[in-house]
Amino acid sequence: MKKLRLTIITVLLLALLLLQPVAAGAASASDAKQAWYEAKQESFEAQEAYRNARTRWAGDKNPENNQEVIDTGKEALNAALDESEAWLLWKDLEAEENPEIPEELKQSIHEDVAVNLEKIEELRGEVEGVQTRVQLGATYLKMVGKYFELMSDVARNTGSMWVHVANTRADTIEEYEATLREAAEGMENNEDIIAKLDMASSELKNARANVNSAEAEYAQVRLPGTPLIKFSNGNNYLRIARNNMLSAHRYLNEAYTLMVSKAA
Repeated sequence: MKKLRLTIITVLLLALLLLQPVAAGAASASDAKQAWYEAKQESFEAQEAYRNARTRWAGDKNPENNQEVIDTGKEALNAALDESEAWLLWKDLEAEENPEIPEELKQSIHEDVAVNLEKIEELRGEVEGVQTRVQLGATYLKMVGKYFELMSDVARNTGSMWVHVANTRADTIEEYEATLREAAEGMENNEDIIAKLDMASSELKNARANVNSAEAEYAQVRLPGTPLIKFSNGNNYLRIARNNMLSAHRYLNEAYTLMVSKAA
């Protein structure tokens, strides 16, 4: 009976050891990410061309140089919109292809992406209508505001996606801790085993607290406010939670090793 119990525990522990974060996207999401990288590079090059045009205009304010500033500026704005669009499409596919994400959250991300893609199309129309340097500057300022709205919407939902995955990991670790504890309580001289399980439980409790803190920070990724700071804070809490769960995992391994040695 004891050997059967240990066999079951072994299978469960192996499952835990093999449990790794699922890649957030397969081929199409990977392709979308690569497309974003390429759009990002093109945007950088377009901005460089615009800066060079402005330098030439500053040295010689003739009509030709003025028109070059307008033309390269419009190209830079369109390239920035292309980059934003590529990023949105990548994030949408990243969520869609992740089997760990609930459908409700996938739908929320998809809806936010769709809304922001419409904003991008509206801005493309405004860029097309730019004819002067003043209009170019005004359109740029408007794009900055829209960009932060875009980032806030999708970053908030991306954070919620990560929180969901972290909670799922914590649930799995908690389940295995309970399985090992139940088996250990029936063993003699189990004090050192229980101590390891208690340490694992403590780390898991800290992980839960940090995941909750991350969720609270992500919920504040909104405008007006400081969305980028809140998003960064959420990421930091999740990193700490990950370390907590790795520690809990290590203590479970140590507890299991002790159980095997006592049963031998």
